[in-house]
Amino acid sequence: MIVLQSQQKGYHMRNRVVLRGCVFVPGIVGLFAALAAAGPPRPATDEQIREMIEAAGDAADYDNAALVYVLDEADVYVQDSGLANTESCQVIKVLTDAGVRSQAVKRFGFDPATNRVTVKAVRIHRKDGPVEEVDLSSIITQPAPQSWLYWGNKQHVLGLPRTEVGDTIEVRTSKIGFNIAYLGDSSSALGAGGGPVGDDGEKLEPPMPGHWFESTLFQGSYPIIKKRYAVHMPKDKPVQYEVYNGKVNTSLWFDGDYHVYTFWDENIPPVKREPHMVSLNDCVPKVVLATVADWEAKSRWFCEVNEPQFDADEAVRAKVAELTDHLDDEDAKIDACLHWVADNVRYCGTSRGPREGFTLHTGIETMRDRAGVCKDKAGMLVTMMRVLGHEVYPALTMAGSRVEAIPADQFNHTVTVMRNKDGSFTILDPTWSPLSKERWSSREALQHLVYGTPKGQGLTQSPYFPPQCNGLKARAESTLDQTGGLSTGITMDLSGYACTYLRRNAERYPASEQRASFEQVLNIAPNARLEELDFTDPYDYSRDSRVEMKVSAKGYAAGGGDVRMFRLPLMSHALAEFLIPDFSYSVAAKQRKFGMRMRATRLVSYEETVKLPPGWKAEHLPKAKTLDSGSASLTFEASAGDGELTYHFEIKLKNHIIPPEDYPGFKQAIDTMNKLADEWVVCKIREG
Repeated sequence: MIVLQSQQKGYHMRNRVVLRGCVFVPGIVGLFAALAAAGPPRPATDEQIREMIEAAGDAADYDNAALVYVLDEADVYVQDSGLANTESCQVIKVLTDAGVRSQAVKRFGFDPATNRVTVKAVRIHRKDGPVEEVDLSSIITQPAPQSWLYWGNKQHVLGLPRTEVGDTIEVRTSKIGFNIAYLGDSSSALGAGGGPVGDDGEKLEPPMPGHWFESTLFQGSYPIIKKRYAVHMPKDKPVQYEVYNGKVNTSLWFDGDYHVYTFWDENIPPVKREPHMVSLNDCVPKVVLATVADWEAKSRWFCEVNEPQFDADEAVRAKVAELTDHLDDEDAKIDACLHWVADNVRYCGTSRGPREGFTLHTGIETMRDRAGVCKDKAGMLVTMMRVLGHEVYPALTMAGSRVEAIPADQFNHTVTVMRNKDGSFTILDPTWSPLSKERWSSREALQHLVYGTPKGQGLTQSPYFPPQCNGLKARAESTLDQTGGLSTGITMDLSGYACTYLRRNAERYPASEQRASFEQVLNIAPNARLEELDFTDPYDYSRDSRVEMKVSAKGYAAGGGDVRMFRLPLMSHALAEFLIPDFSYSVAAKQRKFGMRMRATRLVSYEETVKLPPGWKAEHLPKAKTLDSGSASLTFEASAGDGELTYHFEIKLKNHIIPPEDYPGFKQAIDTMNKLADEWVVCKIREG
């Protein structure tokens, strides 16, 4: 056996940060150091597992975590076909009563169309010494709980004998098959086994014959003392890999007909989650591997495997004609097809067999069923737009997370792309577009995509949406009477995300309840009443949304004698729950380790005039503010004249993901906005 120590590629690499609060036992560190001296870690023996369990500490050593993974290891044996057998072992020590409850039942989920599961052994290492073999004959195989996606997923369910704090559970499993990003985080699956042919006689076929890919996280919700992931690859099958978001030990060994790629780490603390943080895929150490040469090859494959799905029949052509024959403008025709698919094809996934998950249903089927998941809605739009004569294709993307440079399957969403006359592409998303004027979600700026085209396209990104694309511009004419009562007329013009979110909130309620739903989120005062309301029809995609309201509130101004006080009405953020819900995200933390994900970039602008009763004079106004940082900017200015005051407020969120280094500037802007909302305008009343 020959050993080569490999080097991790350089970009996207950062030193792993060890979080405080986890104290790992020196005995285990010494044990692993001894193992490492003999080369990269190999599958742990029974004796080594016993030693590791004995050396593992208790809850106090792990910041009172419910569990600690003493060992989490997997050996993946890749076949020439691209299928893989995975042998997994997890050794989990129970540290608290909550940990006991969490381990009462073990569930092993799998999708029979893509992988098969075998539970090989489950043992309980009692804290006082004995090892108890769990009877596997009690395993029940049943349909897995499903909603929205009905692809026939199953699970093995095994009830465990009662454990106690200090007991350790050892689970050994096998898997054969492959993983699809659509079906969740494959790195957390325990593995599966059985064989290439199931009880139903269906053969497992990898999406790209002859190719294999995987993405594995090296940090999660619980502390891990030792994690090892090894890939045994035929020596004539090259594989490329990269480590992202941190540091992981790597090695390459020559072992007969195989190259063995091993990745491991030790003493891994749990992720201390932060509110509204970015996906774990974007911030914890992970290894991404693929035998595919490049994204262009993936693009060509995705085009080729789905090209037969886009033939149209008379029903499809008739629907396109019905939607577009009366329209002269080509953009209007495109929008008509987009919104018809968005609003009329309900989101519901049904299986078409072994290739479900990476092939699109035919447009003919989707037109008939009026149902499908994102990939099928995208395919329906491709079919309809080809009837119109456009060059359109499906595209893969990852909503809510980035896609790395290694061309592994890192996708959870499918959209449609149209080639423009200049060779560029326009992105259309019929899954996002229900009750939205947007063709592509402004929540997914700079999102990675791979277009499925005949010649192949590399990894690309969606456009950036500047703040003005997601605008909330409000104007108010407010009047206070001598009793302190408020009457205000508010007009709001909405675009992008604010427009979409209002439409969806309004449509949630029947017409008879819409007025009451708006009144509940007025925010101006606890006793505010909505006197008049008018807003754009949620299904009118010809224009951006507008809201017009008249609101009253008795006793809005507080005080007595010759002093009255009130807050600026628009600064209360009327309808915030319907328009800018993420503005209420907590910014209590002084700093963050991980990025903060907002709904979208944003421009919020308020212009208000408040007319005062005769004899009232504004003596104190909030001071002018000007802030600008990499993540947000804010301006505020107010002035008082004869019998009235006016002010202008504007805040811009420049990015929908706030990097940790930009968080202080973002926090300052939000804190300042909230302080302005709480400030009092002080008026003196003068007789005569």
